[in-house]
Amino acid sequence: MKYKALAILASIMFLAFNSDEGAGKPLYYSSLKFLKSADGPQQVNMILSGRRKGQSTVDSFGTLFTYKNRGARSVQISGSFSRWKPERMERSDNGVWYYFLPARDRAREITYKFVVDGILIRDPLNPDRVDDRMGSYMSVAQPAVKPEGRHVSWRMAGATMVEFRLYRPEASFVSLVGDFNHWNPEDDLLAKGPNGIWRLKKKLFPGVYRYKFIIDGEWTPDIYNQRSASDDTGEVCSLIEIK
Repeated sequence: MKYKALAILASIMFLAFNSDEGAGKPLYYSSLKFLKSADGPQQVNMILSGRRKGQSTVDSFGTLFTYKNRGARSVQISGSFSRWKPERMERSDNGVWYYFLPARDRAREITYKFVVDGILIRDPLNPDRVDDRMGSYMSVAQPAVKPEGRHVSWRMAGATMVEFRLYRPEASFVSLVGDFNHWNPEDDLLAKGPNGIWRLKKKLFPGVYRYKFIIDGEWTPDIYNQRSASDDTGEVCSLIEIK
């Protein structure tokens, strides 16, 4: 009765994730063992139970990949998120193979394929695909992205693109100054988002740069950037290195 109840729970929860009303509800990783159906990539809140005595459970946001094939002896997933190194997928009691990919720091598109008994195939339940330039296609998924929270700083948004971020919901004006714009407060203005985070994307060539934010007229370093230096007046400023 216990396993039958878990199987029913897994099916109900998986169907809920495929509807707008169910998005965001928690899914227990242990229940995936009883999945009966597969679908395209789904963004889910996964409850990961501790495998050892005393370990607590962890709530992790991410992307769930599933593929149904009862006859397959081995199924892996290979993609841009793993530098195309095949990752093992687990199998449910009903022949559904599954893999959970935790949320990423950046919203970089994922391309992937399944490796079924050594043969690469695209995801048959995902209509989004791109040419792999080898006579076939790769499946495409949008990654789950980690919530930003309030303790934000700069981050890479591309090979040479930097996103400067600052949480100041009460501010009315924020600009970025540094070595890259001759410390001019009018060159790089940040835009405020609905979550109180100000942001600006700026292309920077490899090098080391000092910078500060100007918040409603007050010059201040990036407090969540651990690297610091001195500006031309001897005051503390933040430091960023692009490699």
